[in-house]
Amino acid sequence: MNTIGILVFTNRGVLEHKKKDGKRNENRWCYWEMSKFPKKFMASRVEELRLYMAIGGQVKGYFIIHDLDYGSRPSDGGTVDFYSESWNPIQDGETLKPSQGWRYYTYDK
Repeated sequence: MNTIGILVFTNRGVLEHKKKDGKRNENRWCYWEMSKFPKKFMASRVEELRLYMAIGGQVKGYFIIHDLDYGSRPSDGGTVDFYSESWNPIQDGETLKPSQGWRYYTYDK
């Protein structure tokens, strides 16, 4: 499958909230806000966009992005919207040095 993903580092409480607060059957979604929007998301024609989440530096899984909401330029920032039910856990995910913001990321297993 042709995918593009970004990885964000957060804490367990935020991840648990995202996994249950944006249910499709309640006509709600979750979002992740960014001060700089991923350029590759706007220019891509891929099958799936993903938001990977890492806790304590370890990649725990990803959400499938449902919608993009960004300004007229990537520097304007924006949000990615997703449903809680789209969560896909990753067992024994890669451990990386945590950073602020986001970075492009691909999981190939």
